[in-house]
Amino acid sequence: MQIRFLLLLFLCCLPPATGWAQSETDAPARSIDAEDMQAIRLDELARLLQKKTAQRTELENSLAGRSDPIPADKQKTLNNLNRDIGNLSDTFEMIALSNMDTSLLRGADVVTTDWRQDLLDILNPLIESLKSITKRPRQVAEARDTVFRSEARLQITRQAVSELEAIPAGTLDEEATLRVANLLSKWRDEQAQYEQQRLVAQAQLERLSEDQETFFEGIWPATRLFLLGRGLTLVIALATGFLTWALMRFLWWTYTTRFTTKDQRRNSTWFRLLEYSFYLVTILIIVMVTLVVLYVREDLLLLAIAFLLIVATALGLRQYLPRYVREARLLLNLGAVREDERIVYNGLPWQVMSLNLHTVLRNPALDGVIRLPLEVIGTLVSRPVKNNLWFPSNRGDYVILPDGTFGQIRVQTPDLVEISVKGGMTMTYSTQDFYGINLINLSRDKTFGVSVTFGFDYALQSISLTEVPETLRGDVQNALEEAGYGKHLEKLIVELASANASSLDFLIFATMSSDVASDYFKLNRLIQQTCVAAANANDWNIPFPQLTIHNASAEKSNTG
Repeated sequence: MQIRFLLLLFLCCLPPATGWAQSETDAPARSIDAEDMQAIRLDELARLLQKKTAQRTELENSLAGRSDPIPADKQKTLNNLNRDIGNLSDTFEMIALSNMDTSLLRGADVVTTDWRQDLLDILNPLIESLKSITKRPRQVAEARDTVFRSEARLQITRQAVSELEAIPAGTLDEEATLRVANLLSKWRDEQAQYEQQRLVAQAQLERLSEDQETFFEGIWPATRLFLLGRGLTLVIALATGFLTWALMRFLWWTYTTRFTTKDQRRNSTWFRLLEYSFYLVTILIIVMVTLVVLYVREDLLLLAIAFLLIVATALGLRQYLPRYVREARLLLNLGAVREDERIVYNGLPWQVMSLNLHTVLRNPALDGVIRLPLEVIGTLVSRPVKNNLWFPSNRGDYVILPDGTFGQIRVQTPDLVEISVKGGMTMTYSTQDFYGINLINLSRDKTFGVSVTFGFDYALQSISLTEVPETLRGDVQNALEEAGYGKHLEKLIVELASANASSLDFLIFATMSSDVASDYFKLNRLIQQTCVAAANANDWNIPFPQLTIHNASAEKSNTG
């Protein structure tokens, strides 16, 4: 009954039917007013009810007093008659009441429920609210479907009646004529019943169309009702939650500023535990206060939505609980990574500055920091800082690369390292690649060395361990002082390094202050020039590699 009523209710959105027997040409019937149409429908329904009731009475009388079981076809006919009488009675009542919705007057059946049904009862306000949003579109769709099915059935009954009426009665015997007449009566009754169903459905659509309100008559009252009802409840709940949060933050600020120190807030494990416990308690209090507001306001829909969100959150926490435990240990500075310790990320060393949802990492030798989410930090391991070697260079250092390139570090960030080389040019390296280079840093240890190997003729062999080293040391030291490098000279070594095939090689090694690292190649050239000048002043020969060429033809003539 409810389904049929909803279908008829939605059909009211379609153009109303204005005739009883005119389904295709209904223009003349539009002059009939609503009261006359109601009377015509009631009369027709009463006749159908009387006819169906008489048929049922006749069938029951024929079956009375039988000792044997009722035949299946007779029982089926009786069930169909009872069904049709019930439907026609309900339709008659709806037409008489001008299609009023009386479904609320029906009592609900008492059923035994379990916890699943209780859960559905809790969520029922939410379900009903969602159903009410789509009520009219669903009613219209169902009503149109009812009209479509009724018209299809009417088409079938009309065709059946036409087929039966086309049978010539004169060609049949008495028994066949009686059966055809019974069939014709049956199908005419079906046709009338489906016609009534179609008209009732169209009447329901007509009522829905008449009850539609304009935008300002329908939307604004509903909006006003929401603002004064559920909207006001939402505002109160949100305001109460915000005030609770503000009060808890004020209490926490008072405690931290008056009863703790900055060092405790940064390094104390118990303070971290207390801090995150406070956050958890704050969330629980806000949730409880919000639920109390919804309960006092007796808004079952919002209360159901709140419980649904709480259950969904609890299920999500159960799935991610192991991960949250690991992250909680990190936040409490009890995990594998701890603050102020050293970790290696993407091939570079970093110092953990602060552990939080986004952890800040910093390399003291690089300009800038990086922030990593807590789940990435959880995959790393830190160790205490044992030295200050964070990067092979600092900004402004002079370095020599493996290929002999000499330059000064201009910029080094977590991404790139820029080196200024001679000629005003710039070389750029990825920071990770630069970290793995075996470079020579002339500025890191406050000193650097300039090494020159210079060879003399073997004629100086007798004085190679005495006069030659002393003369070269004096000349090189004087030359460095005259060039303004005397105060930067830390140590000077001059001694015989090796006896090569054609020369005696001497090593001149000057240890200089890092302040003059930019003159590395200039110092090398100055030492070379000083050695040449000493050779010229003391008539020391500078040998060159000797090359012996063997002439095969000359050797043959000499041996011949």
